[in-house]
Amino acid sequence: MISKRLKAVADMVTPGLTAADIGTDHAYVPIYLIEHEISPKVYAMDINEGPIRMAIANVENEGYEEQIVVAQANGMQKLEAGQVESVVIAGMGGELIVQILKDSKVNDSVQEFILSPHKNPEILRKYLNENGYLISEEQMLQDGGKYYVIMKVVHGEEPQFSEEELLFGRKLMEQKDEVLKEYLTLRKEKFEQILDRARKNDSADVEVIQKTVDQIAGVLGKL
Repeated sequence: MISKRLKAVADMVTPGLTAADIGTDHAYVPIYLIEHEISPKVYAMDINEGPIRMAIANVENEGYEEQIVVAQANGMQKLEAGQVESVVIAGMGGELIVQILKDSKVNDSVQEFILSPHKNPEILRKYLNENGYLISEEQMLQDGGKYYVIMKVVHGEEPQFSEEELLFGRKLMEQKDEVLKEYLTLRKEKFEQILDRARKNDSADVEVIQKTVDQIAGVLGKL
């Protein structure tokens, strides 16, 4: 039932913490957290009525009505301070995750955030880096032919990220992550092809594309 990506997201939740899954969709993460005794209670939240109906049906089918509370909500706005200790936000763009964090009034009482943007992770990393959050863990995986990053975020400060660290992840680079290396190798090949076509067409974008290729090559050289 649960995908490789969502399993990795759920497995990053610290055992014993009450959790909330924001944008829960079918409630796969909450069900996994209860089924594997990672969390004693989970709040499954989604802004849309359709996913909420599916979530309720799946929770009832598993018999977890007492452990999983399903609620229609915009982001974290229906949570109260101290209600949950771990917040999962996965499957949205980096900009939307940032907006959810900005709109929340309970961030200070949350111990950890498990965040998995499906695009623009650099926007999320920049916001976290500038607003008192620390990425304590980060991993990258491939699922269904796509590459995803998953971050465990806690309250704290860390040095300002470089442009490369914003784009590709400081932790992933420090860990010399093999999946990151695989992803960047493919990305470099793609941009080299684009660069070759741009040169043949005498495009004005050659310099910008070359910079991207050089940047990726520089990061690969450190992995």
